[in-house]
Amino acid sequence: MTREDATADLASVRDAIRASTDRRPAATRSRLYEAVRTLATTDAEITVKSVAEAAGISRATFYTHFSGIDDLALHLQELTFHEISQHTSAASSRVDTSLMEQSQRALIAHYGTYRSLYARVFTIATPRGAESRVVEIMRTEILAHIVEGTRPPADLDPTIAATYIAHAAVGLIVDWVLGDVTATQDELAHHLTQLMPAWMHISVPSVPAGDPDGQRPEGENK
Repeated sequence: MTREDATADLASVRDAIRASTDRRPAATRSRLYEAVRTLATTDAEITVKSVAEAAGISRATFYTHFSGIDDLALHLQELTFHEISQHTSAASSRVDTSLMEQSQRALIAHYGTYRSLYARVFTIATPRGAESRVVEIMRTEILAHIVEGTRPPADLDPTIAATYIAHAAVGLIVDWVLGDVTATQDELAHHLTQLMPAWMHISVPSVPAGDPDGQRPEGENK
């Protein structure tokens, strides 16, 4: 077996573990995420060794779940993007222009908490490496929001829009994490909110099943 084959096999094992319904792997990942949070908030060095020790697991167990710190950081971001997206979707049963700002504040608060982790990852990342992977997972969540929760202009391609927004947002966040952009968390969240297209600020109210026109069934009391 070649080294490339072994790496591919281990990646398949990690994917299977993440997809498993067994609570034990999920509990281990939670311990790893909490260990990173603790290290990040104390400005301690973040390495596989320090994270594993803080989580109370072996380095071998760490590598069962993640290929390295950059892989852990990627999946932590993916989890955060998904949770924010789910929260926004659940709260968008009515038109609410404040949802965009709430989601941006939650996003920047996450990067603020784990800033030292992401600074390390974005600093050592190769071109089109970690940053491009973050863009991809953010693009996926934004595209779902555009398609399911907004009314963009009729001639706008949702995929192109989601790709543009994801690249712009991630680029700004990376520069902020690395200190190339100076702003408080509130200022950065405010700018991200204001820079979003106007149609992204208003969520479309959900329509009851079997009621595509948004009208009440005949005879239903108002």
